[in-house]
Amino acid sequence: MEALGLVCMYGLTTVDDIRTRQIRMFQVVIFGIIGIALEVINKHHSWISIIGGVCVGLVMLAFSILTKEKIGKGDAYIVIVSGLYLGFMDTLILLWLSSIYATVVGFFVVRKYDNGLAYEIPFIPFLLLGYITLIIIHHFGGIL
Repeated sequence: MEALGLVCMYGLTTVDDIRTRQIRMFQVVIFGIIGIALEVINKHHSWISIIGGVCVGLVMLAFSILTKEKIGKGDAYIVIVSGLYLGFMDTLILLWLSSIYATVVGFFVVRKYDNGLAYEIPFIPFLLLGYITLIIIHHFGGIL
């Protein structure tokens, strides 16, 4: 159920992020409420782990504010909600995998289009790709 919720959230917000470079907060709030409800019902993670996962997103939100949105606030809100679903360690791994994918694609986009370092790429598609990678790692026994 967790996987379906996150894939739906990432899928819906990916479309918005690519088209408009913005995220609908309504969707984020709805998936946040669903994440809390699923955790109360299923108890997959400890509350300490969930708070840690949310804190990862809050740190990202702080970086967004400090850097005048070089990292989008919407991306940080999505990571906060991901922390509700995944807990601390999986949220860190998700962010790490997504950042690697974004770095690789960003490198090729900058080189191909010669846009310089100011070119913006949407981050949520990489969260989706990172989450799919995380599911595959967990399914096959993982490396962690």
